[in-house]
Amino acid sequence: MTRRGRGYAVVFALGAVAALSSGCAKAPADPPLIQPTTVTAEHQDQRITLPVTVAVAFHHPALSDRTEYAVLFTVQQAMRSMVEGEYAGTAKDPELTEYWTGSGLTEVDAQISQWTGHQQQPVGTIVLEDTEYTPLDDGRAAQVSFCADWSHVVRGESRTHVVGAAVQPKTAHPAYEQLGLVRESNRHWAVDALTVTADSAQCPKG
Repeated sequence: MTRRGRGYAVVFALGAVAALSSGCAKAPADPPLIQPTTVTAEHQDQRITLPVTVAVAFHHPALSDRTEYAVLFTVQQAMRSMVEGEYAGTAKDPELTEYWTGSGLTEVDAQISQWTGHQQQPVGTIVLEDTEYTPLDDGRAAQVSFCADWSHVVRGESRTHVVGAAVQPKTAHPAYEQLGLVRESNRHWAVDALTVTADSAQCPKG
């Protein structure tokens, strides 16, 4: 069964923000369930806010069980580690191998290289919305998809700190991203597949 969350408006912010990611790299040993207000409730996780000039807003469905919590927590942390790599200019962050594996790790390295190869950094707020979660293989795998809206993000030059053009023109659709996840032998979830479709008609324009 696929579970889906609606997208909703996010306040765009730039500049120095609190570095909330430092204590949240690992899932707690016994993470509390996030209690939804209704079956269709949505939540914005502040734990993936990144320091300095880039942030990620992740909108997802209300969490129905611990497996869904673990899967969406992994997606949250995987996307945070990817954007951290894009901002820091390195694909060598150890957190990448904690949340990405196999062809997923290869693809995320390629995504980061699109920034580092041009000595650029993302500056702004990336909004991940219209999230869909589908459990697979009796809880041993899952698929998560969402629309990634980059219309509030510009390309910053890492050498000069000058901001340039928007990553996603206002006339373009957000990117449609599909992540495949597997539960490894240690019961840790990891993203093993990533497909990104830019300017996807499947995602409504902001």
